[in-house]
Amino acid sequence: MSSSILKVPDDVQAVLALHGRQMRVRKGQVLLAVGLPANDVYVVLEGSVSVSLVSAQGRETVLRAIGPREMFGELAAIDGEPRSADVVAVENSTLLVIPGPTFAGLLGVEPVLSLWLARYLSHQVRYLTNRIYELSTMGVGPRLQAELLRLAGEPDQAGAATINRIPTQAELAARIGTNRETVTREFSLLIKEGLVMREGRRIVVPSVARLADRLHRYSQSS
Repeated sequence: MSSSILKVPDDVQAVLALHGRQMRVRKGQVLLAVGLPANDVYVVLEGSVSVSLVSAQGRETVLRAIGPREMFGELAAIDGEPRSADVVAVENSTLLVIPGPTFAGLLGVEPVLSLWLARYLSHQVRYLTNRIYELSTMGVGPRLQAELLRLAGEPDQAGAATINRIPTQAELAARIGTNRETVTREFSLLIKEGLVMREGRRIVVPSVARLADRLHRYSQSS
């Protein structure tokens, strides 16, 4: 889910910082849990967290990864309902925490926050709509390609992109609804075709356009 609209703008973060406090969390720490009656809102200042759901059978599906200058927890602050997903720190992180009632009150007096939040939530709806489409209509290979394109973000002038933080095979499997062994096999096929390359601890997409075209052709034929 790579887009500038997900990043909290400087003016919005300045408003939130006046009404929040910083909190440090450790890798693996559970920050939110499904059903928890809490409504604080969080902005990641450093590090990253993962949003997921776990089925009754214990299978985890990662909904999204959240990095610096991105927000989570806003839904409970807005509608007063319990938490709808689990959030776990992927690495040692620093968060800005805003009390839910404070955040809700700011929406009525800070237009810059309200307008950005509306755009942000609209983007989330579109993103989750695409995820539902992928999980219900695409095979594992195309789902992996779509996830890599999201992680890659905007290409450079040469049309390439680099994924600096490589998710583990297990993380990728959880994101696209499959198992680690299948991800390993599909990833090897992409490397063989030259659509992605490994460079140390990074993944390089030599041509974002070529990978996107591959995914588009699959979508057109399915």
